[in-house]
Amino acid sequence: MKKMISSILVVFIIVFALSGCSQNKSSDSVIQDAAGNFSQTVNNNVEDLTFHDELSHFGLKLKGGDKFEWTEDPSVSKADFSISINAKEFIQAGLDVTKLDSSYYIYSQNTTTNTEDLIYKYNVNDEKVTYGNSDEAFEGLIGRIPDQIVEIKNDGYVLTLDKGFQLHWNSDDRVNKDLAFIIAADDLVKAGLNIDKLDVWKVLKNKDPNDSQVKLFKVFYLK
Repeated sequence: MKKMISSILVVFIIVFALSGCSQNKSSDSVIQDAAGNFSQTVNNNVEDLTFHDELSHFGLKLKGGDKFEWTEDPSVSKADFSISINAKEFIQAGLDVTKLDSSYYIYSQNTTTNTEDLIYKYNVNDEKVTYGNSDEAFEGLIGRIPDQIVEIKNDGYVLTLDKGFQLHWNSDDRVNKDLAFIIAADDLVKAGLNIDKLDVWKVLKNKDPNDSQVKLFKVFYLK
């Protein structure tokens, strides 16, 4: 029952965030606080922190085979932030990856690990910078897009990437979630995804009547 109540609360807060309510515009202090709280989440789960040498990416492995990544050096690739999603649930719900025609998602299959992923990438800029560690890298990246970071009163922080794509994480005095992904799903629906057959991923209701974009969200409870 406690988990159900928490999930309902998370849905309400995420919808509230997307509606533009109770948001504080970003400032230097908000950027620092947002980065500090994200680093706290990472440090609490340091055994799940990875580094990809070829891509110069830090990554946080999440439950269910998902992953959030951020770059050490924006000049290395166009994937300064990336969300890697275990595609199994979507495929079981009707997604035909052969019909996926998307500017947002790349389908990746690894026959060695027997995994299938949908990867979303976001480019901040192409500046040559090498950060010293994962904490510096995350703060440096969001510091370059301050208008895309907001603080939600009595909850946490939201990083907005492309339309329909967000990362949410807690402030240090909240316990309703650790992280949450929001993703745009129109391209997935066009490729056969039946959103009514999803289990862990949930449909996010749009507060804006003029916003017809299908969005999904998933909440992660870490440590």
